[in-house]
Amino acid sequence: MPETVASGFEILDHPADMGFRAWAPTLPDLFAECARALTCVLVDIDAVQPRESMGVEVLGDDVETLLFNWLAEVLYLFDGERKLFSQFWVVSHKSSEGMEFLQAELSGEAYDRERHQIKTYVKAVTFHQLKVEHTDKGYRATVFLDI
Repeated sequence: MPETVASGFEILDHPADMGFRAWAPTLPDLFAECARALTCVLVDIDAVQPRESMGVEVLGDDVETLLFNWLAEVLYLFDGERKLFSQFWVVSHKSSEGMEFLQAELSGEAYDRERHQIKTYVKAVTFHQLKVEHTDKGYRATVFLDI
């Protein structure tokens, strides 16, 4: 992870799939950065305009499952509802009674095949080597995608 606590991500090489590592100063920022990384794998995120917003709520048994479910929801919104997002704000994250809960706001637009060229078709988010770590510099996640 870089020395600064700024958010970011990098794409990782993998023999069969594709992955990314993301980092951020807080856990909510990490979840937003992971959603940006997933979108960047799919399309050129700069081509996605924030024309409409929507709220999303996700549950998970632990932080890794919450991240998996969050990214699976972002991918479903593209695959199932043909929506792409370029801005992500995790407005609430709570741990309670063995469950993790996340509320987020997403801004984007409907998928337009003319403007949103698919870079990599992602079939699914995987649990393979999925990891969320708390470090002295913030948070870091490693995610692999089935392509």
